[in-house]
Amino acid sequence: MRIKLATLLFGVFLFAYGSIARADTIVQLWDCELREGKTRAELMEVSVAWLNAVKAMDGAEGFEAYIEYPIAADTMNGFTFVMTVDSAAEWGAFEDAYPGSRAAKIDEEWGEVATCSSSSIWNSVKIQ
Repeated sequence: MRIKLATLLFGVFLFAYGSIARADTIVQLWDCELREGKTRAELMEVSVAWLNAVKAMDGAEGFEAYIEYPIAADTMNGFTFVMTVDSAAEWGAFEDAYPGSRAAKIDEEWGEVATCSSSSIWNSVKIQ
């Protein structure tokens, strides 16, 4: 009886925890700047190619990306590159498959257009 009760409680815990974890979004923010002489159009072109390559990877169809340009900032040449995905499991699968992928190769082209000084990964929880 104790084993059945423990199994039931463990199952309830996994269901509750899994529901909470799936409600969160993983977000990576990159602080970047365009390289001298490069344009926003060039940045968008290489970013679209990169995101399409990411979405072609197994399990990465849910990835989204955004470029946030400043309206008012110390430097108007800067931007934030934002990646989002619905779960840590999807993020982990993406990280495992990334080395050697087409998207990783496009990173080199992306680096010719822009440079990023830092990044951070966040767990974004929607306020309801």
